[in-house]
Amino acid sequence: MTNPQLTKNLLEVIWSLPYEDRRWLLEQLGGEAVDLSSKDLAELTQAGQAFDDLAQEPDLYSFSDGEPVVAA
Repeated sequence: MTNPQLTKNLLEVIWSLPYEDRRWLLEQLGGEAVDLSSKDLAELTQAGQAFDDLAQEPDLYSFSDGEPVVAA
């Protein structure tokens, strides 16, 4: 089991590091800084709770807004 506050604090510190330091840290942990999967990034985001306040935001747009985008 993890400590959510500790995880959040660690992620804040890690993300505050310069890119090369983050890359070095991930290499030390056995990962690749440039090859994080979408799942890994989603887990980091959820653990960091950086976007939790967006749950309180109203839905401003719907699928009926605007015009559809068509690939050329």
